[in-house]
Amino acid sequence: MREPYLTIKALRESRDKSQIFLISLTALAPLFLYVILRIIYDLIRYRSLLIVTGGVFKLAVFIQGLILVYLGYWVIKVFQEE
Repeated sequence: MREPYLTIKALRESRDKSQIFLISLTALAPLFLYVILRIIYDLIRYRSLLIVTGGVFKLAVFIQGLILVYLGYWVIKVFQEE
């Protein structure tokens, strides 16, 4: 795997929107997966959706935040270069 800086720089130069979309979707996948699994679990276990979230949801959001901060750091480095 290449360094994130080089990958993001190459995507910026090529303006390949499909690859940018793929990286964004990959970064958000853990949160999407958790929400989908939570809906399925609530429907099976409680036969309805629960609005209340617990510690696992907070952990998933925290990890997702870390992923987005990491990617954001590299994006900012690429754009500040010029």
